[in-house]
Amino acid sequence: MHHGDVGFQDRPIERQNDDALDRGALVESLIRSLVRDEVDPNGRVTARRARGYVVGLTGSWGLGKSSILNLLKLKLSSMDRVIVCLFNPWLFNGRDELLRGFFSELRDAMGRSSTESARGMVAALDQYWGAIDLAAHASAAFIDLHGGGGAATTGWTKWKDRLRAAIKKPADRSPQQERRSLEKKLKESNSAIVVLVDELDRVEDEEVRAVAQLIKAIGDIKGVSYLVAYDPKRVTEALGRGDHKRGEAYLEKIVQYPIPLRPLFANDVQLLVDSALRSHGLQLSKAEEKHEQDILAMLIKLIETPRDVKRLIGAYAILEAAVRGEVCPFDVLGYSWIATKAPGLRARIAADINAVVDDPSEAEMVDRVVRRMNKEASQTVSEVLGPEATSLEPLLRLLFPRFSESHAEQPNRIGHRRNLVRLLYLGNPPDMLPRTEVERVWNLTDPASLERALTELLKEGRLRAFLDRADDLYRSLDPTRDSLFWPTLASLLRRPSDWATGADERRAIAEDATSSVIQLAMRDDSQGHRVETIMEALMDSGDLVLGPAILRKQMFAHGLTKHSRGERYKAALGRKETESFISREIPRYRDAVMEGTALRRLPNSEAIFAISNLDLWDDELKANFLAQLDGAEALSTFASLMVPPGYTVDVSTLNELADAEVISRRIANIAPDDWPKDPYLLSCLRRLEAAAKGSELMFEGLDRTEDRKE
Repeated sequence: MHHGDVGFQDRPIERQNDDALDRGALVESLIRSLVRDEVDPNGRVTARRARGYVVGLTGSWGLGKSSILNLLKLKLSSMDRVIVCLFNPWLFNGRDELLRGFFSELRDAMGRSSTESARGMVAALDQYWGAIDLAAHASAAFIDLHGGGGAATTGWTKWKDRLRAAIKKPADRSPQQERRSLEKKLKESNSAIVVLVDELDRVEDEEVRAVAQLIKAIGDIKGVSYLVAYDPKRVTEALGRGDHKRGEAYLEKIVQYPIPLRPLFANDVQLLVDSALRSHGLQLSKAEEKHEQDILAMLIKLIETPRDVKRLIGAYAILEAAVRGEVCPFDVLGYSWIATKAPGLRARIAADINAVVDDPSEAEMVDRVVRRMNKEASQTVSEVLGPEATSLEPLLRLLFPRFSESHAEQPNRIGHRRNLVRLLYLGNPPDMLPRTEVERVWNLTDPASLERALTELLKEGRLRAFLDRADDLYRSLDPTRDSLFWPTLASLLRRPSDWATGADERRAIAEDATSSVIQLAMRDDSQGHRVETIMEALMDSGDLVLGPAILRKQMFAHGLTKHSRGERYKAALGRKETESFISREIPRYRDAVMEGTALRRLPNSEAIFAISNLDLWDDELKANFLAQLDGAEALSTFASLMVPPGYTVDVSTLNELADAEVISRRIANIAPDDWPKDPYLLSCLRRLEAAAKGSELMFEGLDRTEDRKE
């Protein structure tokens, strides 16, 4: 596969095979506007003539003008009796250097032909250039000679001696005579001269005006056609010195036929994206999920130029390689657009990750709940991320469901904090703990010392940051510590007292830890054995937090649940190993439910749903569990497990685990003074009440509950 500059750098295409938009028809049309064929009665081309027009190829910056010129030069260069010169004013500085550069490029183009007529044209061009008064300012003399208005510049002195030495100035012929001689040679050659001028819109204002004067001055040389590529808005502003109408009037005097490039259509964008991906050796899987389809459709709508595509896919290729298999590729693609088009917005997201993710810190979670409880309007994207986010709000809503009052259910989406951290910093945000601190804690061999260290990190609110940093280092950390570290962490994540008392970061920490264990195997097959070791250690320690979460994802990965196979989950354990852990662990999980531990002390519902997903939740369990759901504390705790912010549960699930109607009736019978005072638990309990009644609204029944409390 060809891996040239196309796709890897922000450069125009240079080969016909790289033309994903099939612009050959446009190139052929441009050739016909620049070159006229003379044919004999047998249809054989006997001569080609330049039409002598100055044609403009117009379009916004990045729309592909340079690519068109490259394709045009490629085609013209393959034609007999055509001499093509590509002049890029961006390579020169100042009026005098531009003039010198133009004649040098034109002379080189003529000189590439070995024919006698080409040598004659070169000699005539040298004579013409030599006839210009080198003793004066050459650019001023040349432009004045051709009607440029006498706009001379200084700085030619350093070039005149070199030119005098290289070119013999005739003593008895005027510049006008030498020009007519040049035109005669061009006609006798039976060849068309085509000058392509690129990137006029990239030079400074003064140089735009200088090139315009140069084109105006030389545009009347017979036997030469000109195609000038430019952004009309940029060029008219430069020519008019801020006066748009004046600039347009000036441009009309120079360019006879402006030909605008058409904008990109949706199909064009898709073709360019596919081509750019191939140039990087990548392929984007078919968008199956709705959010994937929506993100792709949004990007196609946002992309305006081929340059947009190259920058987008260039960034995506780098980021995708770093987080492959861990973060949703469509989220990575959407984030790449933000990183390339709005770096300031990316910085705002990085500065406050908790503001955009579904699983933020405890403080942010409570703050969101309080705003909802106070019936405050949900924060808009611009309120959270600033005015720069306004134009990208539709894309941000797709990337971060938090702004749509939904939840990023897929575990690989950047709506989850852990994935966003990896994407923003590739595992190394500036506030993370240093490697030495992670290694110090990891290498603690005394269980009590390790527990104290992790407890301190939890109290300081730094345990998630510790796990984020450790996630990048696990492969290099001593694997013999797995059997101590993970059970100690799991023990710390159990609720220290009966019943939930408010928002608890332990649930989110457990999700981060579970993801890290599974990704340990997914990133490196040689680390797969560690997952089995970790599971054995967790089981031996009596863990009910991390082990069930790891096992349940493996159940889905191998299609062992009563549901369809969970494609969103990846297998970190083999099927036989998973089946073995199921047979050994499910009895423990069942005991934890029956004795009340699963409800009272666990921060997540993984043990409960591991049983349910295997269709092992029988009538005995159902009756026992329903009996536990009695009283405000039990119901509030159950609500925090089932419907934390961003989650919903349906009636069928509640009926399977207990009895939705009974749950609804028990919530309705809670005495006003017994309702949770904590706003987080209060919001969870209200959502559970609404879910038990079959409502899909997140806050159904809030007003009635408030009335009852009064």
